[in-house]
Amino acid sequence: MLTHLKLVLKPTAKKITILIVFITTSISSQELSLKEAYNLMLSKNGDLNASQHEVNTKQEEQKAVKSLWYPSLSLSATYLHLDKDIAVDLNEQRAMVSRIIGVANPALLGDWNFSIQDKNLGFATADIEWPIFAGGKINAANKASKINYELSENHHKIKENALTIKLIDYYFKLKLAKEAKDLRKKVYETIQLHSNHATKLFENGIIPEVETLNAKVAFSNAKRELLAAQKDVSLAATAIKNLIGGKTFSTTSTAFIIPTIQTSLHEFQNEMIQENEQLKFLEKNEELAKIGVKVENSEYYPKVALFGKHTLWKDNLSLLENKWLVGVGATWQLFNGFERDHKIKAAKYKVLQVQQLEKQAKLNLLTYTEKLYNDLEKQREQYDSLNTDEALAEKLKFMRTRAFEEGTGTSLEVIDATLQLAQIKLFKIKALYHYNTTYGELMVNLNKTENFLNKI
Repeated sequence: MLTHLKLVLKPTAKKITILIVFITTSISSQELSLKEAYNLMLSKNGDLNASQHEVNTKQEEQKAVKSLWYPSLSLSATYLHLDKDIAVDLNEQRAMVSRIIGVANPALLGDWNFSIQDKNLGFATADIEWPIFAGGKINAANKASKINYELSENHHKIKENALTIKLIDYYFKLKLAKEAKDLRKKVYETIQLHSNHATKLFENGIIPEVETLNAKVAFSNAKRELLAAQKDVSLAATAIKNLIGGKTFSTTSTAFIIPTIQTSLHEFQNEMIQENEQLKFLEKNEELAKIGVKVENSEYYPKVALFGKHTLWKDNLSLLENKWLVGVGATWQLFNGFERDHKIKAAKYKVLQVQQLEKQAKLNLLTYTEKLYNDLEKQREQYDSLNTDEALAEKLKFMRTRAFEEGTGTSLEVIDATLQLAQIKLFKIKALYHYNTTYGELMVNLNKTENFLNKI
């Protein structure tokens, strides 16, 4: 009987094991790491996808401008109907000729009204044109299109960095909200136990009623703060979902980075000047402005082009006997009312404008980097200090609780010690949140997003 029972239970145990594995896998599949959230944002975020299409547009436009180096070939066809034939009337000259040759009646020489073109005519041609010199404008146009493409990539990266910083903030804000909620829940449960314990002590005549009132007020406050923390979690999760294209998840799996001593400020500032995308954006704009000066200077030079035409078909076109022609043409504007001079000056002012923006941007980035660095150091110092405070607060809470149970302490002292410990833990979580978001912002602006994501 016992053997039979074992045989029945074994398949059932296997089913239970498989079910547990399935449930565990389903739960873990809804976990979201910061790196997974980042990859989802890159592929699913509408703003980034729209920005990528702009990059693709600029890339195709760059390819289109390259066609300026090549000749253009076209086909054209025309069919005309005139109101009458094109003719040359030489009858007056006929009369003159008749007198010279001694013919009394000019009519004997025939009708000298000749039709040289029928009123219905048509033709088709193949045409080729090849600009061979435009004062440097073709070369400048290709360089400008390449820079515009690079600027679109740069702008896309700036947008990506901005959204990444926002994602890091939302992600750790959700982690902060969840840990704050868990902390509030523990405070709520602790004060609830204390309130129940205080009520029993009052009922046994050990403590006065006022001590139970303190516990009940604290319990009510803890409940209110717990409900508020739950709403913070929901809001932070919604913000992340919007950034990653609506992907659902149950929990976050990336832990906070523990604050550590960072690289020196000077090294961070040097990296910021070399790697920051916004500064690269201004540098590219300076290059583009300098090309603008070259384009305006090109107006002082002649434009030269080769051209050719080949007649493919003609109908009643007696005047055109040649099958093809080739040639070279040139235009050279010698004077246009000083328009070129003013446009060149305007282009040079554009260069100076971008250079000044670039100069100020470097100073702003140095200040910005120093601010982030100081924030990191401040949060690290606060975290280290709070670790010490937490150990003291744990000990104080234990002592206040023992004193209350022994009748030598008050309920208010226990509540104060509990809330003080909770407050220190909350400050620690906030210090971790600020440190991680600030560190992430710094790394993203240094173009080290992957390094940051791999580190955590």
